[in-house]
Amino acid sequence: MNLTDEGQAERELRRAVSSGRPETIARAALANIWPLYSAHFDLLTSTVEALPGAVLERYPVLKILHPMTPVLARATRPFKPLVSPDEARTMSPDELDILTVVQMVGFRFSGDVAAALIYARRLEDRIVQVRVESRERTDGPLWFYHHQIGSTLLAAGDSSRALLAFATARQLGRFSQQPYAERLALGRAALAHAMRGSLDEADLALTDARTQPTPSRAHAAASRMTEATAAAIVAVERMSDDLDDLLAALEPYDSIELTWPFALLARARAFSARQRPDEAIEAVRLASDAHPFQHGSVATDIINAASIDALWALGDATAARRIAESTAAPGRLTRFAAVRLALLDARPDAAARGILELSRDPALGPGHRAELLLLSTWQDFVRGDDVDPEAAAHVARLAAKRGIRRLLATMPAQLIDAVRARLSVADCEVFDSATDRLAHLDLPRRPSLTGSEARVLGALPKHPTTAELAAAFHVSPNTIKTQLKSLYRKLGCTNRDDAIKVAARLHLIALDGD
Repeated sequence: MNLTDEGQAERELRRAVSSGRPETIARAALANIWPLYSAHFDLLTSTVEALPGAVLERYPVLKILHPMTPVLARATRPFKPLVSPDEARTMSPDELDILTVVQMVGFRFSGDVAAALIYARRLEDRIVQVRVESRERTDGPLWFYHHQIGSTLLAAGDSSRALLAFATARQLGRFSQQPYAERLALGRAALAHAMRGSLDEADLALTDARTQPTPSRAHAAASRMTEATAAAIVAVERMSDDLDDLLAALEPYDSIELTWPFALLARARAFSARQRPDEAIEAVRLASDAHPFQHGSVATDIINAASIDALWALGDATAARRIAESTAAPGRLTRFAAVRLALLDARPDAAARGILELSRDPALGPGHRAELLLLSTWQDFVRGDDVDPEAAAHVARLAAKRGIRRLLATMPAQLIDAVRARLSVADCEVFDSATDRLAHLDLPRRPSLTGSEARVLGALPKHPTTAELAAAFHVSPNTIKTQLKSLYRKLGCTNRDDAIKVAARLHLIALDGD
């Protein structure tokens, strides 16, 4: 298998094409796949497009290059290339490497990121355990293998391990015969840093990437969208003045690029920070409808987290809770959203449990840790309607860095006011500048209840009927009915279940488990 000689690869493929025999053409393309992909991408893809479908089915390494494959894998026919053990035993180490990459990318195309991770680990093991001469050449594909491993880890939400893979890809790319290799790794590293809230690191990676040569056509779209998405996420976190322009440059919702869920994240976060939940939920719907369910992926995590935040803001707290409570093995973003939901519902104990669990995650980035501090401060506020001065000062110090403006926008206005009230004059000026022009959520004000109304409200979860309430308080059922009617009016609801939910959200009662 030729993995290095570009001139030989082109000659052999053109000779095969001139024969007119599809099987001969497919074998020549496969035997020279890496140099063709790296240096003669247009020739390779036009050749693949001309091959009969029956031939491509026998050559998954070629089929993945057909422009229809990722579209069909998303829409109708999953592309999950498998080979029998007998076939695998006849392959050279180079061929097995390439096949494993194709399997990894194919499962990513089809939405099964959990399976793609299996092939990523398999390729990592092969790189360590099986020595292949072509991998050790500067014109070989080793940098590309690490790039694809990192991309799969990023698609799975493991940004910390992805950064290690991209660092390796970048270092190898510096010696590669492909002058754009380093740029591809830098762009994906910038996206991983942005996801972790390491905004300065993301900026540096993007700046470095833009000094590198323009990628070949094989990588141009992916590189462009990666850099645009990383820049948009950074701008969202800072709520910077150029945010709208950067969001406009993102790929469409139905994109087949690996970066589509990260583009969705940028859009949904921007909408939520601007108190536009209807647009956030529409963005989620458009993106999720255009792609298969993303098993084991950051895409599912982003969709769930954005849905929880937007649904609550739209007044559908029941649907938000359903997602938070029914998601099996929730991702990190969903767990953060569940904590926010618990605080919005005035369930501080549930929030405390979620905060504790998240704090034990060793892979948290700077943005995650900043959010934990804000959520912990919010939790204390829910419990006591006040903020600890030390916590307020810490929030102000973080805010001064201007990298958590989006996070501050997700905090309720009442909490922001409580933090401001605990700051010194100097800190308050800095804090006001950091929160300038942010549209904070304004939590509903708690209604003023009479003593008897508060007593009945507190008993609703334990006494489901009017008769039971009347017996518990030694009053007539008509008295209870009158008090319930007044309660429903003040809470803005029409039945017991809604009264309990609204009262819990307003911190008027505590539900079981809090």
